[in-house]
Amino acid sequence: MKPARYLLLILFLASSAAWAGEPEFPGLKAIMSEANWKRAKLDRLNAEDVQLINEAFAQYLKDGAAQTSAPVAASAAAPVAVSETTPPPATNSSLWERFGFPKPTEKQPVVRPVMNATVTAWQGANGFVLDNGQVWQGIDPIRDELVGHEVGIQQGKLGSFLLLVDGKDTDVRLHRVK
Repeated sequence: MKPARYLLLILFLASSAAWAGEPEFPGLKAIMSEANWKRAKLDRLNAEDVQLINEAFAQYLKDGAAQTSAPVAASAAAPVAVSETTPPPATNSSLWERFGFPKPTEKQPVVRPVMNATVTAWQGANGFVLDNGQVWQGIDPIRDELVGHEVGIQQGKLGSFLLLVDGKDTDVRLHRVK
């Protein structure tokens, strides 16, 4: 074959890829509306920067056209709308699971033992004496009549104690005097 025929064959094979259905990228300015062009602040770029971006998109379309030819062709034909930033899809995994730790089990309520006794007398303005000889003072004001009633003293958080009157929580914090 003569060299001219080789040249014609190479040109034919190169141009046939464009005729085979591979989309040619028309450029960002052609596929975006003027409002979206300005909103994306692409009007601030110089011609060389826009050309560089267009070449990158064209290369992407050329490389990805064999794998995703239908979506690429559809996106090149329609104008691209620049949307507001959308948050990533929510996942139902916990923070621990996202870092590779197992899912934590449900916490079981802490059962604290209750000491039950009967109040025999008041001790001062806000204290009381139990039938077992212990003397307790209220950190918070005690508004209930306790003499003759069965009370419960339950250990609270951080070393505190709570007063229960007839099995009901009173939200009164206590400390032991004797």
